[in-house]
Amino acid sequence: MKFTKLTSATLLGVSVLSAFIVPGTSFAATQEHNADANGGIELPQHDTTTAGISFGDNNPSGNTGYLRLQMVPHVLDFGNHEQFFAQYPMFTADGKNYGKNDNNRHPNYKNGDTNETAILNTQDEKLADVAGKAWATVVDKQVTRDATKFAAPNTSVSGTWTLSVKPDGPLQAKNDQGNVINGEDINDATLSFKDTAYGRTLDIYTLTSEDQDKDFANRDKTKDDNKDLDASAITSDFSLPLTSGGKYQLVATAADTQGEGADVFGWNKDDIQLTMPTTSVVKNAVYESNLTWELATGIA
Repeated sequence: MKFTKLTSATLLGVSVLSAFIVPGTSFAATQEHNADANGGIELPQHDTTTAGISFGDNNPSGNTGYLRLQMVPHVLDFGNHEQFFAQYPMFTADGKNYGKNDNNRHPNYKNGDTNETAILNTQDEKLADVAGKAWATVVDKQVTRDATKFAAPNTSVSGTWTLSVKPDGPLQAKNDQGNVINGEDINDATLSFKDTAYGRTLDIYTLTSEDQDKDFANRDKTKDDNKDLDASAITSDFSLPLTSGGKYQLVATAADTQGEGADVFGWNKDDIQLTMPTTSVVKNAVYESNLTWELATGIA
């Protein structure tokens, strides 16, 4: 009974509303593609929205060329810690104090919650051994060089290059503004890389996403699987004393005809280690040192 009365009332409401709709009544309207009618700007009009997300380190070196140093680890992040213990002087690039977990405050050395040692994200099976590691990449496209257009000794053959790295100085203390605190350097710390992994792929563009690699032609697909063409003399373990006047340490060499494509060298975060002198006296400060990577051929 109540339901019937409610239905009647609803129908009445619709009838009353319909009584106010008069045929021929004008509604708001602006004609499309008539700029004058819209005050000088025609309709339809458009604007855009960007939705963005990124993963890992996607900032290549910016280098170009048939042979180039495409990527190096931009940050090695050894974390933020309560204090320095002489009996636990080693720190790893995943932001941890080796053997002293209760001394770890933040995985980021600038007090953030995210460790900034980036790792390689790739689905390329040829790079399976370096996926998930901090990495450096050499791109060798020398086979695309037209040697007839360049004077000797330039050729269109891959290889004949070395990748090296050196320290630029000691660990320097810096304040909140990033200014060096004079007289507070930590000398004789050592940065170590262990168990260097390696992978090589001819699918350069998929790895780098750089337009300059789009036109690289894989002339012989068997070259990816030919281990004789991989870079040689890869240094498994090496150390860099963080002092002034540091020397280059060899990371890898590609002999003549080797290394065509993208050569990737990688390290697990916990295999990149910073060992400080047991006599270190630290302040409440950020300590930084820089490394310089070099790709060279030695050909004059």
